[in-house]
Amino acid sequence: MAGRTSTSIGVGVTVTLLAVTTLALFVTSVIFFANKRAAERQLADARQTTQDYVSDQDRANDAVNRARDAGKSQRMTAIAYLLDNQQKVMQVASGSRTDTLDDLRRKLDAIPGSSNQNMLTLLRARDASIDGLNKQLADAVAARDRALTDRENEVRRVRQLEENQRNTIAQLNTDLDKYRDEVERYRDELNQAKADMDERVSRIQDSADSREAALRADIDTLQRDKVLNQALITRLQDELKGKRVSSQDEYALVDGEIISVDPAARTAVISRGRRDKIVLGMTFAVYAEATAIRPDPQSGEYPAGKATIEIIKIDERTATARILRETRGNPVVRGDVIANAVYDPRKTYKFMVYGNFDADGDGRATFEEQANIRARIEAWGGQVLSELTGDTDFLVLGEPPVLPPEPPGNAPIEVINFYVAIRRQAERYNALFNQAQSTSIPVLNQNRLFTLTGDR
Repeated sequence: MAGRTSTSIGVGVTVTLLAVTTLALFVTSVIFFANKRAAERQLADARQTTQDYVSDQDRANDAVNRARDAGKSQRMTAIAYLLDNQQKVMQVASGSRTDTLDDLRRKLDAIPGSSNQNMLTLLRARDASIDGLNKQLADAVAARDRALTDRENEVRRVRQLEENQRNTIAQLNTDLDKYRDEVERYRDELNQAKADMDERVSRIQDSADSREAALRADIDTLQRDKVLNQALITRLQDELKGKRVSSQDEYALVDGEIISVDPAARTAVISRGRRDKIVLGMTFAVYAEATAIRPDPQSGEYPAGKATIEIIKIDERTATARILRETRGNPVVRGDVIANAVYDPRKTYKFMVYGNFDADGDGRATFEEQANIRARIEAWGGQVLSELTGDTDFLVLGEPPVLPPEPPGNAPIEVINFYVAIRRQAERYNALFNQAQSTSIPVLNQNRLFTLTGDR
């Protein structure tokens, strides 16, 4: 009884345990299947989510695999690695880790000239532009440095010029002060000389007045004597009528004659030689007869000779001359006479020379060329006087000195001295001409002198 009971209890417990186990197994199976379905749904959702992030095609992409491997090395997922790299790229490209590609594109579009260009191309273009600008900047800096150098050089040059100018101005002021002092001294001397001259003129005027009074008295006496002498002369002329020998005028006297002519050699022999004081180079005017050597009564000019000869050989009694000029149709022939106003075998003519002459034929008459005329007269045996005396045979006057306008009182002393010298020359020229006219001394200009000497 006890055994059945124990067995029955054991069976019951076993059955109970089995039932509980079965129930537990059933519940477990139900829970398991429920979890399984939930896991499958989660797996499907995970797979879908994974497909949303990484597709099977992406898993086959080498770049994705390299990102996965690189992420593993840094204990990061591929997406985390890619996101980190994107943020770093954005940080480098735009300066903000949170910028997106659209943000980057908008920023790039805001840069001039960046349309349809990638960032590297844009950077290269910008670098090239920067390099060009840097080169331009370097050139500009170099040009600026050169300009600064040139400016410094120019400043130094201008300073040197200013210094030189100041020194020159100072020197000029010094010279000006010296010249001003000299001018003042000259003016004082001139004023003193003028005062002395005025005083001298006054004395001369007083003396002249006294002299004039004395001369007037002498004139009265001479006029009385003239009347007496005129009566005496008239009486003597009546007594000597028919007994006088008239001499030729001075200008009509000839100096020799042509004694032979060689037309082929264009030479002629004259009747004057070494004993007659003929010199080599002397020229003569040739006339057909002595009466041809007379001045024109209207113009006062002397006629030119028919020919001009020049002495080339001298013998004791004769001389040979070459024919320098000969009038066409009127050749030099035997018996023609020769004349030279300076030369006379029996007399030494006395000349007074004054004025401006063109002795060298340059077309400009100067006061200094008087020396050439004097030398020519002396070379041909004439005598040149420094003053017009009563025994002067000829007065040779050149062109009159041209008097410039009178300078003002404040003109330089050199200008005043020059004007005074020219005025004195003009006054002396006029005085000599008037004196020659009043004393009947023949007056020759350069043209007349050359005509009468055959020197033209």
